[in-house]
Amino acid sequence: MNKNIGIILAGGIGSRFGASCPKQYCLILGKEMIWYTIEAFKKAKNIDDFIVVLDKEQFEKGEIAKTYGVKTVLGGSTRNKSFKNALDYIHETFPDCEKIVENNAACPMIKPELIDEFIDLLDEYDYVNAAYKITDALGSYENRVANREDFYLIQAPDAYRFPLLYKHFDENSELGHPGHQLPLEATEYRYFGYLNNIKVTYPNDIKIVELLMREEKGE
Repeated sequence: MNKNIGIILAGGIGSRFGASCPKQYCLILGKEMIWYTIEAFKKAKNIDDFIVVLDKEQFEKGEIAKTYGVKTVLGGSTRNKSFKNALDYIHETFPDCEKIVENNAACPMIKPELIDEFIDLLDEYDYVNAAYKITDALGSYENRVANREDFYLIQAPDAYRFPLLYKHFDENSELGHPGHQLPLEATEYRYFGYLNNIKVTYPNDIKIVELLMREEKGE
């Protein structure tokens, strides 16, 4: 039976965040940031299992695996190498994997229903991106003027038909987004409906996330 597997990337050090610990372990409404993505994957109905990719220190400590009861994978020196470690683990551990969906632990607003929807969309498309319209003026270093309608922003989560991605993904590529390594004929679904997706990059981003989470709870 084909399986659907989730990936949580949590190996970054958050150098721009400036905290004493990686941002994914900072507290949001009393819980570690990573908790929110883990809970979403645990509650998703279309996911059979998921893994958490960690930096060497956290992986060797084993605290994340013990605290949250999850499978962990050792990350690499770059995001692409960490992602390849995850893909290799899935290839070896879940040889019947059909679909994967990944999220960055620094994007804590994800919901299980969204994960399920991304997995369902892979019935028709090769990959799914959380996409966003560019609403500000867009400049070009070379031509000064750029038409913002020709571009869109991409953020996690994203989902893929696993055999296709595993065949084409190169951890040494300079391309930072897995979908950009797929063949041009691969079919993409741009999901523009995830409006409250905040990637925590700076300390003030946590205040925004907490505000949105409280609004969702009706507080």
